[in-house]
Amino acid sequence: MSFYRSSEGGYSPVWGPPSSTLNFCEEDYEFTPYIAELINTLTNLIYIGLGIKGLTNSRKLGENGLGSKLPYLALINLGIASSLFHSSLKYSTQMCDEFSMLIATFIVFYRLLSFSQTIIAPSVLLGSLCALMLVVVVAQTITGESTVQQIVFTGMVYWLWHMCFKLIGNFDSEEAVKRKMRWMAISGIAFFVTGHACWATDFYACDGLRELRRNIGMPWAAVLELHGFWHIFTGIGVYIFMILVECLRSAQGRNKMGSAGLRLSSAGTWPFMVYLENTATRTNTKKDI
Repeated sequence: MSFYRSSEGGYSPVWGPPSSTLNFCEEDYEFTPYIAELINTLTNLIYIGLGIKGLTNSRKLGENGLGSKLPYLALINLGIASSLFHSSLKYSTQMCDEFSMLIATFIVFYRLLSFSQTIIAPSVLLGSLCALMLVVVVAQTITGESTVQQIVFTGMVYWLWHMCFKLIGNFDSEEAVKRKMRWMAISGIAFFVTGHACWATDFYACDGLRELRRNIGMPWAAVLELHGFWHIFTGIGVYIFMILVECLRSAQGRNKMGSAGLRLSSAGTWPFMVYLENTATRTNTKKDI
């Protein structure tokens, strides 16, 4: 199925004509010859901002290892790659965007499964995820379409939610903490589902949305650029799962967490209600926004 919405008019693009197989409902080069989809480009700042916040919190918590920082680095990478794609609409930057989505998801998936099960060795799990990535790359190269990537990405996000919910149910902790962790998981998937609804509406109702935006005019027409809301909602949703996975990993090694001067707190506000707190400095250093 083709996910390409062409548009007419606008500035002559500095980067040359689009070569991507995806083009969303925002009209191309409407405001500047340097950025194809202005709103879709700017909304990627949510990924970059949350990734930087995650890295900052990891540093404040004294986590020096690369593993805990990888999800946030992947989130920043996704924001940059997606910005390049939406600003240029080139096939090369489209591939960077799509595989950055998978890389970020795979990293969180690995960090969750590497401690939550003992059936598959971490090395085998890592090799399996790399093999799956290769299958998606080959499939997209042969078909020229993003269908396989979209299926794998969506399936893994929903599987992450399922696994987090299952682990929270088996989590040995106070009921108040478990209840808030469940609400975090529900909130995370709700953000993702809402973002997916925005993505679908932006594509399937594009003609009506474009006409309505022309009638309203800027700046309020920007509210109807629904693909931008896909970035915002999925960015928040994925970040929630990154926090949950890190909290679950730390709580699993409770003795190690205590010796590092950390504890799990449920004093946060929605949707980041549970976080790691640095007890050594007696400050609420949170893994949230």
